[in-house]
Amino acid sequence: MYPIPVSKTKIIPPRRRDELLARKRLLDMLFDALDKKLALVSAPAGYGKTSLLIDLVNQSELPCCWLALDELDRNPQRFAAYFIAALNERFPEFGAQSKNVLENMSAFEQDMERLLVTICNEMMDTIREHFIFILDDFHLLDGVQPIQNFINRFLQLMDENCHLVVSSRILTSLNDLPLLAAREQVSGLSFSDLAFQPQELQALLAQNNKLQISDEQAGQLIAETEGWITGLQFSGSDTLPRNSTRLAGDDDAALFEYLGQQVLDRQPQDLQEFILRTALFEEFDASICEMVLSAFYPEKQDWQKWIKAISNNNLFALPVGADGRWLRYHHLFRDFIRARFERERPQEVTPMLSRLESAYETLGEWEKAHYICKKLDDANLLAEMIERSSTPMFQRAIVTLETWLNELPPSILRNRPGLLSIRGNIICTKGNVREGLDLLNKAEHIYREEKNASGLNLALVRRATAYRYLGDYTASLRDAEEVIASTETSDEMQLLYADALRLKGLVLYRLGKVRQSIPFLERSLELFQRSEKNSVPILLMDTGMAYRATGNFEDARNSYEKALQIWRQSGNLPWQASLLNNMGVMYHVQGEYEKAAFAFEEGLLCAQRSRYARLDILISIGLGDLFAELEDFSRAEQNYQYASDAIQGMDDRFLSYSITFAKINLALLKREAGTARTILEDVTKPIKNNKSNYENGFFSLLYGRFYLLNEEPHKAAQELKKAEEHFLEDSRDQEVAVTRLWYAAASCQKGDYAEAAEIIKNLYGDRGQISHAVLIAVHQARSWLDSLQKKPEIAPIIRRLFTQSDRRVDGMPDIRRQLRRQARVVQAPIPHITIQAFGEAVVSLGGQPLTLSDWQTQAARDLFFYFLTTTRPITKEQIGEIFWQNVDEPAKIKLRFKNEIYRLRKAVGQEAITYKDIYYSFNRKLDYEYDVEAFESHIARAKAAENTQEEIEFFQKAVDLVRGPYLKDMYADWATPDRERLNQMYLSALAALGNLYQTMAQFEKALEICQSAISYDPSFESAYQIMMQVYHRLGDQTSVRKKYQACVEAMQRQFGMPPSAETEELYRRLTS
Repeated sequence: MYPIPVSKTKIIPPRRRDELLARKRLLDMLFDALDKKLALVSAPAGYGKTSLLIDLVNQSELPCCWLALDELDRNPQRFAAYFIAALNERFPEFGAQSKNVLENMSAFEQDMERLLVTICNEMMDTIREHFIFILDDFHLLDGVQPIQNFINRFLQLMDENCHLVVSSRILTSLNDLPLLAAREQVSGLSFSDLAFQPQELQALLAQNNKLQISDEQAGQLIAETEGWITGLQFSGSDTLPRNSTRLAGDDDAALFEYLGQQVLDRQPQDLQEFILRTALFEEFDASICEMVLSAFYPEKQDWQKWIKAISNNNLFALPVGADGRWLRYHHLFRDFIRARFERERPQEVTPMLSRLESAYETLGEWEKAHYICKKLDDANLLAEMIERSSTPMFQRAIVTLETWLNELPPSILRNRPGLLSIRGNIICTKGNVREGLDLLNKAEHIYREEKNASGLNLALVRRATAYRYLGDYTASLRDAEEVIASTETSDEMQLLYADALRLKGLVLYRLGKVRQSIPFLERSLELFQRSEKNSVPILLMDTGMAYRATGNFEDARNSYEKALQIWRQSGNLPWQASLLNNMGVMYHVQGEYEKAAFAFEEGLLCAQRSRYARLDILISIGLGDLFAELEDFSRAEQNYQYASDAIQGMDDRFLSYSITFAKINLALLKREAGTARTILEDVTKPIKNNKSNYENGFFSLLYGRFYLLNEEPHKAAQELKKAEEHFLEDSRDQEVAVTRLWYAAASCQKGDYAEAAEIIKNLYGDRGQISHAVLIAVHQARSWLDSLQKKPEIAPIIRRLFTQSDRRVDGMPDIRRQLRRQARVVQAPIPHITIQAFGEAVVSLGGQPLTLSDWQTQAARDLFFYFLTTTRPITKEQIGEIFWQNVDEPAKIKLRFKNEIYRLRKAVGQEAITYKDIYYSFNRKLDYEYDVEAFESHIARAKAAENTQEEIEFFQKAVDLVRGPYLKDMYADWATPDRERLNQMYLSALAALGNLYQTMAQFEKALEICQSAISYDPSFESAYQIMMQVYHRLGDQTSVRKKYQACVEAMQRQFGMPPSAETEELYRRLTS
């Protein structure tokens, strides 16, 4: 995406000028006002509002964000871009997510809540200190209701560490201002506060003019001007102007006369000329002067010399930007010189504006170019500029672009093909594809009549995209191929050529011609890498998707990871969501379930934070497919139902087919033939009319499995043969192998074992390897394939196949538990058995805790927990040595064991304890959750985490599980080693978490965690050490000493000895 350009001069506080008087009275009032959510500084022009805020920035110990507003900011999307940029300028970690949500907005007011939630969430994540946010000259945005609503809602959502300061010539009209006032959350300064007092005037004149005036003179001047000091500030002379009458209100003529006589006319003629010619600039430096003004001078100029002269002569220009090389005139002086320039040099105004507009286009400052075009008052010129801006503006500021179109006369909108093309593209993007297609058709027709090749090719690329959205792949391919033929040899249209190559590749992919699609996608990627870097991650994702479909997982993963790195750096949430969905599918196909679930979960968070509904649905379907394969049917249904509800009212064929196929697959896995038949019959006709090989192939595969379940093997074989043909044409090697496996099952059901055996023999291929997807299909089709074990010619191969499949399937229960633990978005259903060993020992079935009467004896319950501690199967004799050491007779041990194992199984279920040969063990294939296993899993994940946030997340999950010492109500010797081990793990996790929170400057959380550790174990020194360090960073030396003393007392009480040398050294260092 193209970023919205931001002028640094607007977001860096102006430098403090030496002549600025520090007004301590006002600064004290302003600092007091910062205790509130909102501080308002309201006064007419010339009362020193900006000067006061510049002083605030220089005097405050809090970091300050600055945004100087101008009339261009009345565009809501531009305002939001600068709002985000101002925060990012002071806090560089902030902004990536917010900028990308902004750039992907389709309607400002509709998407404003999503943007604000993202901004405030990102502020909480990245800004960990109190700060000031200044909006200067907010009156320029008066009457722009979307921006007023934006600030109003921001005040509701922002955290307490943000202190918003708004300066304005008028009282800000926010809807919630009365409510904020009633809640004492707003304060500020008015013009009566800002008015100069006599002693301040005396100090100002003494500082800047070396002039001493009496109290009486000062009081008289203040009375005459009502404290309005602009005229005095502007004079710069050693004597006061004779007439200090107040120059506000309608008497601008007096001020302009003063500025002319006392300021501009006193400058050299050539400097006057330069000042007047820069009057139309908002801000300027030497480079833009060269671009715009060079045509008005017969000889080459030293622009930096003129800029320096303006600064040296104090001609009311603020140095702005990081290096101060840019200048911006004081708004009152700028108004004066603009009026004079237009009056004295009217012949230069239009050429000057035209060159300025052209310069802004060259710099990519399209919003400024648009503003200038509006000043020129030429609708056709404005339309041409909008057409030139459409590609970059479409990618970075679609809301602004749509606003520009709506401001044009209807006659121009109807007749210019460029504008029709832009409107059609915007409408398609917003979801109304058919209406957008009508406009693109009109644009295409006019371009053909005009023989405008570049405009036609752009419209065809946009139309091809629209056809692809509608699933009309033939039409999409036709347009893409026409553009390819027209642009391939044109140097000027190589980006359109690259776009068309990508579209052709994507259409071929959807048509099931994956291998054919790859060269087009790779060529498009190559072209974009040369000239248009913003599109590179999109092409990396597209090529990765095609590689995955052909089984080239290594190249797919490389492409995906490169794209993900780019989008994570830019914070682009919608594209991250799309890519993470693709990565989840890839990991799922490879059998890497945990990676798949993590990618899906992360993608779902990105989709929901950016409110990308389509990806939210698609990822939910992907998660459902994952859980369906893992035979966690309740979670699969939960995800499918969410997707089904969300898809209502959406005209998206791909999503509709995806959820339909998913539900059919689930019904077949659950062996619900009636449900599968109903859904299949509902979609048969639209699928048969579809030209996608992949979708037709998948549909036939599902139908074949249905007939197999319904004991109609001949029909099953027919459908599976169709599926194989579609997948072969699509080069889907993995799907072909899966389909053949199911065909073998149909052959077994028909009694044609020779055909089935031949298929099974050929599954392993040249390398003797078999894919994860085929092994899962073996498991699902096993009831039909079992009979092959009795056929000598195939028995060794089929047993080997079953063994490989069993290895995959046996690990599924543990994987289901791991996925339940890491779930962050979709809440997992309650497991059948919930086991709590931290604190009091509790076992629950279906959420209902077992009582002692359910166990019948304490020994049965203890025996159950002992089984959980053992990683290997054990004999009843080994159990007897642990539980009944005082019983010598084997017969009595056997009887006790028999009774207790009976009670245990009766309480928890017959399958809870398995018996094989002479060994007993806990059945870990059950649907259960055990807090100790979850605790150890989270600790392991925290230690393997790739970033601090992930490390904190897993350590926090781990410590949240600990409700007390391991089996604290169980006093058996066998429990003691694990109790000690888990105690140490818990305390170490708390210490690690405390240190991490301290590193992230989340001091309250660090102290809270350490206090938990001390409450658990008063002699845990690490917790005291961390708390001492936190208090030291907070500047609270008293608490450092108190915490050290508490440590000394605890160590003396517990062990009769002082703290460790490490603690003593830390204390000396912190208090020295």
